[in-house]
Amino acid sequence: MIKFIVEGATDKAFIEAILQKLDVSSKYDFLGLQGIDRVKNIISSLNPKDLQENNYFAFVDADNNFELRLQEMQELCHEKLDFHIFPNHHDDGDLETLLLSKINNNKVIDCFDKYKDCLDQDIDNKAKLYAYTTITFDKRPENTIEI
Repeated sequence: MIKFIVEGATDKAFIEAILQKLDVSSKYDFLGLQGIDRVKNIISSLNPKDLQENNYFAFVDADNNFELRLQEMQELCHEKLDFHIFPNHHDDGDLETLLLSKINNNKVIDCFDKYKDCLDQDIDNKAKLYAYTTITFDKRPENTIEI
């Protein structure tokens, strides 16, 4: 079985959408779903039997420091399992950065950016994506992902 270790529900929905689009018939499961600390704990707790019986792959966000996350994941994973760092495995950001990059000329996004500027606050991309999907589709981001 393939086991994906992810930080949250949006990550799970994104990976599931890709697998469905590719018509993957392999059995798979998701672990984590409670943030980066849970992902790290799961990877640390994997034993040789787990690794022999299943294929593991981790998806994590770079957040504000890709290089630090890369070093952290390399040390944590050693050669136990592969991983990918969102948004693109070389820049700072997260899955939401990737998803937002595909939305062009949208009034909700423009208004949200003006709102951030008005408040002079650094509001993360998760909040921006939630605002976009809630206003546009009346749904949470994980319920709107289509590939």
